[in-house]
Amino acid sequence: MSTKCSADKECCTDILNLPDEMAATMEKLGGLEGLRSRVPGREDVTEEAKLFQSLSDPIRLQILHALQIADLCPCILKEITSLSDSKLSYHLSVLEEAKLVTWSSRKKWRIYMLSELGLSVVDRLARARE
Repeated sequence: MSTKCSADKECCTDILNLPDEMAATMEKLGGLEGLRSRVPGREDVTEEAKLFQSLSDPIRLQILHALQIADLCPCILKEITSLSDSKLSYHLSVLEEAKLVTWSSRKKWRIYMLSELGLSVVDRLARARE
């Protein structure tokens, strides 16, 4: 594929040099602009990026899998992960920010659980391992 670009003009794709299948696909999509209009902008995928960043740590994955089994308090999660209070708190806050976990107060206890998104993600991860 050849492209011509200049500082003041948008890049143009020379459809003639594309493989036949790719040229047909690009034509169906309405050319480069048609394709570009279907791809989310960077601002639009910020939440997805947070989600993937939160899933990139083995400790956070371990927490998610534990919460799939049962709603748990931090003291149990601390034992499962062998983390200090401050490190566990950090990982839980990352998972909360990504909207994967939520919590509720029960008497003096904070109980963590998977959110709907968290349930969906952990289910997909489990199916992918099968």
